[in-house]
Parts: sequence; C-alpha cells; structure tokens
Amino acid sequence: MTDPMIIAGGIASAPLVLETTKRLLGPTLDLLGDGIKNGLANRKSNISKVAARADAKADTSEPGAIPPRVAAEVFDKAQWADDEFVTEYLSGMLASARTPAGTDDSAVSWTALVGRMSADQLRLHYALYTALRAKVAGKKFDNISEWESKEVFVGYSDLRLIALGWDQEFFVERLVEAAVGLAREGLITQLGHGSSDFLARVWSPTRKKALPDGQFGFLVFTPTSAGSVLFLRAHGYRAHSGVLAEAELDVSYSGDPQDAPGAINSYWVEDLPPFNPPG
Repeated sequence: MTDPMIIAGGIASAPLVLETTKRLLGPTLDLLGDGIKNGLANRKSNISKVAARADAKADTSEPGAIPPRVAAEVFDKAQWADDEFVTEYLSGMLASARTPAGTDDSAVSWTALVGRMSADQLRLHYALYTALRAKVAGKKFDNISEWESKEVFVGYSDLRLIALGWDQEFFVERLVEAAVGLAREGLITQLGHGSSDFLARVWSPTRKKALPDGQFGFLVFTPTSAGSVLFLRAHGYRAHSGVLAEAELDVSYSGDPQDAPGAINSYWVEDLPPFNPPG
C-alpha cells in the first residue's frame, strides 16, 4: 500500500497542481496532505474500532492467537474503514482467524476480498445473506445444494427502505452495480434484475411467474458457498456454508443497531404462482 506520507510529500512538492488536486480529492486531501496528523489519528481510531469489534466476536475465554499475516492484512485495510460495514466485515475476518495454535491464515484471502469490495457491495451482501439466513435457519435439508441451488428474489423497495438506506437518487444504478460486483466475485450467481413485467416475461428463472405487488423492481439471484462463507466470516465464524442454516447461530450485527440492515422479505422463485397476463 502506498504510504500517505509519500502522497502528501508529492503534493507539497508540486504546488502548481495543488488546486487541481483539491478539486479532485475534496476533503480526502486533508487526510493525505495538510492534515496528515489528523489523518493518522483517524486511521488509528479505525484500527481500534475494528479490533474492538473483533474482540467482541471472538471467543477469548481460552488461549489463542491470530497469525501475523492476517493481522497485518486486516489492520492495513482497517486504516480506511470509515464505513460501518467495512468495519463489520474486517472485524469478522480478524475474529475468525483466532485459533488455539494461531497458525490458520486462511482469513488472508477473505480479507483481501473484503478489501477490494466497495461499501455498497458489502451492505448488499449482508442484506441478501441475512434474508437467506432467515429462510433456511433451523430447517432440515438433506444436502446444502437444496437451498444453494434455489433462486431467491427480493424487492427494490424493501432494499431501499429497509436494508440499505441509500439515497433515492441513483439507487437502482448503485444497487445493480453492487449486485454485479457480488456476481463477479462469485458471492452470488444467476443474477437478474428489473421490473416485475420484464422478469415475468423475459428472465428465464422467473418467466411466467407472478411476482408480488408493491415493488418497482426485483433482484433475483442464486446464493453460493462463497457468499455464505463470507457472511459467516463477517460474524467471526470459520465454518463451511452449511452452518448458515444452524438455528443457534448468532448472526447479530455487532455495531450500532441503527446501522444494521432490517429484515427484508425474500422469496424462493419456485414458490411463485404462475403469471397470467391480462387478456
């Protein structure tokens, strides 16, 4: 990672571009340039917040340790974790890496994944898998694939008003871009999105299916093992994807409850009634 001091030094040594840089970076320049001392304080605060949440998620009643590679990777990314969901996920990566021997560094790759995901993507991932968790928790399945192969859909209105809290302007654009990012990382698959009419007439999984009223669009996806495991890691668990269905699993949000996504309605596509177009 580039040291902010190098960036700050470069800006200071090139005063002719300072005005352009200010216009481009906005307040971020204060963290990297003139306000580097305050910036360092903020970075340390972010690291402390991630560590505190990780401590709350990990079982520290027994001796254990976190591999240095994991700690270094998490704290490097924690410096800039101003978003609550970035903090939530990074703290889970740190907590899930704590073992009695302290030699399991598998969280390194999951931390790298979190580090390249946007805050929007993390929030959407959390909302979708919280909804999935509500559908499978405590239910008996002969095989994980029984629910990992099922298409799930959620409404735009539910996501906007309950789960994500984004501004209405450009909501759909942000939502779809975040969903495409999740699909690119293999955290969801068979992604579809659009109006109920479009999905009922064109999109294969939902074609000739009647979608619920009261939504101005829907997101359709199939969960993946990677998506489930990342959700479990975010809560401090080092476990296979099937654990997501265990009834006693604690997947409560560890930050301010006001920042947590609310419960959203989700549906199995296979349970939808047939779509009967008028006329």
